[in-house]
Amino acid sequence: MGAHGYVRATDDLDFISRQPLATIRERLRAAGVETRLLRGGILEGGFRCLKGEIDGIPFDVLPPLVPIAWDQALAVSIGGGTLKVVDLDALLQLKFRAGGPQDLLDAARLVLRHPEAEARAKELATAHGSRDRFDAWLRDPRILSQVREDAAREARRTRKPTRAARPGRRQRR
Repeated sequence: MGAHGYVRATDDLDFISRQPLATIRERLRAAGVETRLLRGGILEGGFRCLKGEIDGIPFDVLPPLVPIAWDQALAVSIGGGTLKVVDLDALLQLKFRAGGPQDLLDAARLVLRHPEAEARAKELATAHGSRDRFDAWLRDPRILSQVREDAAREARRTRKPTRAARPGRRQRR
């Protein structure tokens, strides 16, 4: 979500792979990373996933649970390689498919950061039966305030000085 302007602490990382989970599991095992294959029951969404841990960081590898426009994925440089991050529409689809309270809050915060996605998000929320809960998060004054504060903080962090600072003088912000 950080690639879409919403950073929050999380317990794990989720990866989506077009390759079969068995292939991913073999490749991870060859690299010395053990995983567990979970066969999700109806309460877990009814899909299989791999769970593992690298350097104390838990991760999940999921199959594509929603249509993903891989050609629109964002490329992020990390550790000397490139990681593709799903586009905003696919991320919202995944959040609404999951449908938990944190997922709907995440979706609301993403939409508040990207107002152009609101109509699509409401369409997805309606399709997944979570429109009322989603709308409540969108209207929550605490969430609105937090999103505004986050945006202001990000603007201050990325603002570049317009003129060189003189020695001995503090730069104005």
